[in-house]
Amino acid sequence: MKRKYFLTILTLFFCAINLFAQNDGEPQYKSVLSKDSILIGDQIEWRIPVRILEGEDYYIERPDDPVAPGVETIKGFHIDTLSFRRGRVEVEGRMTLTVFDSGSYFLPPVIVHIERADGSVDTLIYDGPILDVNTIQIDTATFVPFDIKGQIKYPVTFSEILLWGGIVLIVVALVWLIVRFVKRSGEGRSFFGRPIVKDPPHIVALRSLEKIRGQKLWQNNRHKQFYTAVTDTLRKYISDRYHIAAMEQTSNEMFAELKDKEIDPNLMERLRELFTTADFVKFAKHTPSIGENEEAIPTAVRFVNATFLQEIEKEKEE
Repeated sequence: MKRKYFLTILTLFFCAINLFAQNDGEPQYKSVLSKDSILIGDQIEWRIPVRILEGEDYYIERPDDPVAPGVETIKGFHIDTLSFRRGRVEVEGRMTLTVFDSGSYFLPPVIVHIERADGSVDTLIYDGPILDVNTIQIDTATFVPFDIKGQIKYPVTFSEILLWGGIVLIVVALVWLIVRFVKRSGEGRSFFGRPIVKDPPHIVALRSLEKIRGQKLWQNNRHKQFYTAVTDTLRKYISDRYHIAAMEQTSNEMFAELKDKEIDPNLMERLRELFTTADFVKFAKHTPSIGENEEAIPTAVRFVNATFLQEIEKEKEE
């Protein structure tokens, strides 16, 4: 009986030694997860630990992206060095993953190549772990569904009332200012109601002619601009002085209306010559002589002064 027990114990001892020898002789390489399982939407880290000796090199084949159907990558594959001591180096490849559906997901194996100091290369295959994803269990026995809540209505605050009230007041004030400005302008008054004093037509015309003289247009071969400026100034003066639509009329139409204004015939003839020259310059590309250019503004000034003095004399007689 004792011998039988002894043989049984001896058999179990040799089996244990054999099993230990097999596991030690054929090491298993496995990648690991930072958690046993996760809930839907949680993040988990997938780690591939590698240990090498000083002077050895390694290469970890990058897993595909996505690593498995239904598994999404939050942070791509990268390598961290964990420790370096006593001639041993510990590194770790890492990826951060997540899953949005419950179930078990088999992660693929990872291949690691290690180049030894003697030049030989070992290829290690790390088994892929199983990622278990759980969902939150709902107690259907006590669960009570609720209807969708309506939109929350917040009370109107004083600051909101003040803001919108200020905007309304600003708009009303702007409308009032615009209406007042337009109305005063139509009445010939300033914004504050004072009468707008306008310069008499002859002052406006003489000031404009002096400005044209200072621009030296014809001296720089800008004849068209010169004669246009002079005749437009005269048309504006005639329109304001005699109240005819000189700005919209042709030269012949304007002179036809000036016939009964008791203007000196010699002055009218000089004025007609000026407008004739201007029409040739503007519409027929005529190049006037220096004498015509030099006489244009003096002719316009004489016409303005003479007609202005004529109006003064007529007012005195009345």
